[in-house]
Amino acid sequence: MWKKKRMKKNINITQGLIFSQRVLLKLIKKGLSREDAYKIVQSNAKKVWKNEGTFFMLLLHDKRVTEMLTKKELESCFDMEYYLKNIDYIYKKVLG
Repeated sequence: MWKKKRMKKNINITQGLIFSQRVLLKLIKKGLSREDAYKIVQSNAKKVWKNEGTFFMLLLHDKRVTEMLTKKELESCFDMEYYLKNIDYIYKKVLG
């Protein structure tokens, strides 16, 4: 269990940027071009690096995103369990 807590702590350091690929893919799936989806994700990511907010909150307040995704759909992109689902298997494989 400590492994998941440590992983979550490290993931949280990114202020949500680790989820950018999932947001990008969700926007593309909803009909945006890859280029347009990338511009939206990138512009919000730059704001995170300037400490203007977390990635989720910035996206939640970006009209370009909310016109394409519901809050629930956006939240699904930020499901941390997606990244942690195989952690025990990985640790067992690596450490024996």
